[in-house]
Amino acid sequence: YDPKFNIVSPGVDPDIYFPYTDTGCRLTSLHPEMEELVFGGNGRPEIFSHLDDKSKPLMFTMARFDRIKNIVGLADWYGNSPKLREQANFLIVGGQIDPAQSNDHEEREQIELLHELIEKHNLIGQIRWVPFQTERTFVGELYRFVADHRGIFVQPALFEAFGLSVVEAMSSGLPTFATKYGGPSEIIE
Repeated sequence: YDPKFNIVSPGVDPDIYFPYTDTGCRLTSLHPEMEELVFGGNGRPEIFSHLDDKSKPLMFTMARFDRIKNIVGLADWYGNSPKLREQANFLIVGGQIDPAQSNDHEEREQIELLHELIEKHNLIGQIRWVPFQTERTFVGELYRFVADHRGIFVQPALFEAFGLSVVEAMSSGLPTFATKYGGPSEIIE
C-alpha cells in the first residue's frame, strides 16, 4: 500500500443511470424518438433492418465495433439459435452501418462481417442495427426503454477490463448478461 496512489474504479452517474421503475425521473420526452429508433421502419439510411414482430422482448447490446467486443460473435450465436430468434428480437447499437463511413480498419472488418452474418442467417426482420449513440442522457433512457419492453442487455466481449456498460445497464434495472473474462465477473455476482 502506497498512500500516494489510489485507484478509483469508474462508476455511473446516478442522475443518468437509474432504475426504469423510477418513473418520476424518466425522460419520457425521448420515448417517441426511441420508439422510432428501435421499432420504426427502415426509412432511415443510418439504421439497418427492421423488426417484424415488435411484441417480442429485445436482446440488446451496445459497444464499439472492435473484435474484442465480440458483437459479431453474439450475432452469429443469435443467428444459430432458432429458439432464441423465435422468442426475442436483437437490437445492436454500435459502429456504423456502412463500412465506408469508418476510418478504422478493424471496425470496417467487423461491420462487413456483421452484414455477412445477417445475410447468412436471414436475420432481416429480427434484427435492428442502430449506429453508436454517444449522448449519455439518451443512452441512460435507452437502457430503461429496453427494460420497459421486457429486454435484456448482453455484453459478449472476449475480454472486458472493467465493463462500464454492464454497470450502466444494471443501474438502469436492465437484466444483464456479460462475459466471464475480466471485470464483469467481479461486477455481476
